[in-house]
Amino acid sequence: MATITPARETAFELFKKYNKSESLLKHALSAEDIMRYMARKNREDEEKWGIIGLIHDLDYEMYPDQHCIMTEKILKENNWYSKNHQLNSIGHESSRRAEH
Repeated sequence: MATITPARETAFELFKKYNKSESLLKHALSAEDIMRYMARKNREDEEKWGIIGLIHDLDYEMYPDQHCIMTEKILKENNWYSKNHQLNSIGHESSRRAEH
């Protein structure tokens, strides 16, 4: 199965599918901006890192007890996941994910 990096609009729509909170949306957009800035500063791919920032809490509102775990499943369902792709590192609770 091929892995794709989604377009920003596609990632934003997926985020909105799983999150309705205005505050979480603002947080995601802020994270996207910060990631784009850091990518630019470090001469990395702004689009890719912006998307990672945008969807880093993809599962938070709908699955708070499985935060970061369900993101992996959602990414796999959308063919956005592979063992060697940065999108799987979006969860900021990697130690929690490793326990499962």
